[in-house]
Amino acid sequence: MSSKIETQHILNHFLQDQYPQIICEKCMLTFLTTVYDVDDTHVLLEKRSLGLEYFCEAIHLLKLTKTPTTLRVGIIDEDGMIVSVPPSKTAIFSGEETDYRYLYLLEKLQHLGEEDTQFFNQCVKDMDWKSETQRETILNAVKIRYDEVLAQEISALYQFYTQHQKVLAWDLHGDNLMRRNDSNEIVVIDPYTRKI
Repeated sequence: MSSKIETQHILNHFLQDQYPQIICEKCMLTFLTTVYDVDDTHVLLEKRSLGLEYFCEAIHLLKLTKTPTTLRVGIIDEDGMIVSVPPSKTAIFSGEETDYRYLYLLEKLQHLGEEDTQFFNQCVKDMDWKSETQRETILNAVKIRYDEVLAQEISALYQFYTQHQKVLAWDLHGDNLMRRNDSNEIVVIDPYTRKI
């Protein structure tokens, strides 16, 4: 099945209310996202902001690996109509929010345990308020405790943020890192929000 046919199938099922909502307070509070159960391995995210658009652009440009498999399924407007032409990159990075609902297919992940969540809250949460030396210390701590590639990719995501900080706000913290179900690998999700 081609990707286009599969995404159209998922979009049609969503519009027909065929996916049950997963009630997850962390997802609703952290990502401002509604989550739907697609199958044993995937969920559908309904996001009313551009945060994941920024993140998907960073994944593509930086060729990141410590991120979940994410596919934009479609965009719908407030009336539930499919938006056939997505906003341009220029529009997305203009700083203006849209009234659209963005739908993404995402691999199912697990939230981190309390100890891991606290670790990331204490170090990466406010990296934008830290000095360059402090950021290097933080990334070294992530490398030692977890994984060198994870530390490198958090650094790359931070650099992407600095290049777009007129539009983006840094929003990475303990609830924005999750574990893959099959390997327990920690991945980053949704590290940006729109600057207000």
